[in-house]
Amino acid sequence: MLKRIILCPLAALLIGGCVKEKEAVMQEPQTLKDAYADYFLIGNIVKGANMDDSLYNILTTHHNIATAENDMKPQYLQRTKGVFTFDDADAIVNKALSQGLKVHGHTLAWHQQTPAWMNQDGVSRDEAVANLTTHARTVVEHFKGKVVSWDVLNEAIADNPPNPEDWKASLRPSPWLQAIGADYVEIVFKAAREADPAAKLYYNDYNMDNTNKATAVYNMVKDINERNPDVRGRPLIDGIGMQGHYSSHTNPVNVENSLQRFISLGVEVSITELDIQSGEGGKQTDAQKITQGLVYAALFNVFKKYAEHIGRVTMWGTDDGSSWRKEACPTMFDDSLSPKPAFFAALDPDKFIAENKVDVETKEAKQSEAVYGTPDEDAWSQAPSIPIDSYLMAWQGASGTAKILWDETSLYVLVNVNNAEMNKANQNAYEQDSVEVFIDENNGKTPFYEKDDGQYRVNFDNEATFNPASMSEGFESQTNVSGRSYTVSLKIPFRTITAKEGDVIGFDAQINGASAQGARQSVAMWNDLSGSSYQDTSGLGVLKLVKR
Repeated sequence: MLKRIILCPLAALLIGGCVKEKEAVMQEPQTLKDAYADYFLIGNIVKGANMDDSLYNILTTHHNIATAENDMKPQYLQRTKGVFTFDDADAIVNKALSQGLKVHGHTLAWHQQTPAWMNQDGVSRDEAVANLTTHARTVVEHFKGKVVSWDVLNEAIADNPPNPEDWKASLRPSPWLQAIGADYVEIVFKAAREADPAAKLYYNDYNMDNTNKATAVYNMVKDINERNPDVRGRPLIDGIGMQGHYSSHTNPVNVENSLQRFISLGVEVSITELDIQSGEGGKQTDAQKITQGLVYAALFNVFKKYAEHIGRVTMWGTDDGSSWRKEACPTMFDDSLSPKPAFFAALDPDKFIAENKVDVETKEAKQSEAVYGTPDEDAWSQAPSIPIDSYLMAWQGASGTAKILWDETSLYVLVNVNNAEMNKANQNAYEQDSVEVFIDENNGKTPFYEKDDGQYRVNFDNEATFNPASMSEGFESQTNVSGRSYTVSLKIPFRTITAKEGDVIGFDAQINGASAQGARQSVAMWNDLSGSSYQDTSGLGVLKLVKR
């Protein structure tokens, strides 16, 4: 669209400090909110600490809706029961409104940043319900007419739930669930709707490009809205927020699939916390900046495609220096507030892609062989050793090797692990010292799991977990620990094929290295460095079944 703008140095323009020099006719918009004026709102986060500095200039120049990063969460608004402290949140909201920004509220109910008195420490169900409804109603009523939409409930669904068709069984075991039960979801949405019938009410969560999690969220919203079709004139849940904490390996196809799934419910969808990790130690190479930009460009093209159903796209951070993930450089501006390639990618995705063409030739997957035979010393000696030593994270911890055998019914995997802490203190299985094996029986390399695909995880203490859970049938494993090394042997039954010589399957192996404190600090892989093998088989290596 042709428009008249004032030409000025780009850096000044981007932070709103342009001095009028001369007028000219330009075809390209120079701010994000102008670029997407006909598509959806463009948002970012704000906090009291940056309300009066140059970060706020970036916010007002490029965005038209703001979200408080922390100041509207339960522990900030009602740390002590019955004592509401709105001063900081009011200052943020009033400042944003005075600058012509809309305001989105974040968040009324969450399993984190919530005082224990609300739902823990022996609180009864009735008391927990009263605490939840009182908090939601009081907060929403306080900001009525100022906040246009709310993240009513945040991150209630477990990561990668094994049975997403049963949304109640897929709920995260949060204090709210334990104190009230699954109906706490409806309770908090109803309280918010009664407090401000005009505000749009959102369910908000991360990893929504994961098929299982997206399916569970879909089923939750579908069920609740079908049972509550007319709450003050419309279904109870107005929208679904896809947070969008992605990486440079994120597959836009998975994002688009989830968008389509949620749109089919008839609700509004928003991208609520977008950032894309691509760097280490607060630094990025030029190549990482371009790769990050290409992912931003691909995602914004997806968002434009479905703009009719998208309310807003909100970035989670104005610059790398103030980002909660600053070590991974995830935003569009660097720590000196200069625009990165990611900014120009979002501003004009097609132009950025055209000007930054990369080698589109698919990188060849690593290949190896599985040897026919049942596990014994002679058979294992015939199998080639596969190195598991390519790291996904900055820390280079546990690594090892794998050997594979096969017969008509099963795959046999032997993994030797070195430099392990032997720590399983973390309740998350993936953060324990463990081995994971990924199988794609038809080598379909799809961006989502099909019926022939699976993930098998065994920790050093021979405790197994599966994705999906049904794969446990017929599975066997053994472990042996020696100092800081351990071995894992796995028998993985084929589920959709009767194996024969010459077959090719998708395969990968991963070693999770825990720290002495119990958090995962290293991930070593054979082939797939995307970090998405748990939901996407397109990056797996290739295994050929041979006889010798």
